[in-house]
Amino acid sequence: MRAARRPGQRIVGWTLFFVWAMSLAGLQGLLTRHSAGSFIPDAALVLSVVVLARAEAGDLGLIVLLTAFARAATSGEPPLVLLTGILGALLAALLLRGAFELSGPLGRTLGTLAAAGFFQAFVLIARDARGAGSTIDFVAAFGSAIPVAIASAIAALVLGPLLARLPGLSPLWSREW
Repeated sequence: MRAARRPGQRIVGWTLFFVWAMSLAGLQGLLTRHSAGSFIPDAALVLSVVVLARAEAGDLGLIVLLTAFARAATSGEPPLVLLTGILGALLAALLLRGAFELSGPLGRTLGTLAAAGFFQAFVLIARDARGAGSTIDFVAAFGSAIPVAIASAIAALVLGPLLARLPGLSPLWSREW
């Protein structure tokens, strides 16, 4: 049986989740800047899906907020676009959580594929919508999102168990685990 958690443990857990998410978002930014390929995984979103898989469903809002703050620190996108996109992406993963066990390899991979694909397409559509007098090309946005979604799903499959064991995250896990 698990020992009872002290109230401060979850605060430290959320703080360390934010630090890990910001570090992964920064690493992703470096890889994107120094690479011509579009197969760079969305590392912060992969971490968010891994945490969502084991956290309580009521923690979704905090996961979204902290992930959006971490991405805003390393991204040129408007914070509202990031917040809305991450919310939609993690809601898609949460819906899959009802059908698959997200902590397992198949569920984690499918959840991340859906979340990363949705988020990348949403950001590209929002970028098109901000363009002066331009039209929104939904097909191109979803087509451009596919490589990022696949790379993120592969990263979740391979690195998911390691991300779940990052120092400081265990106080966030649901009592059911």
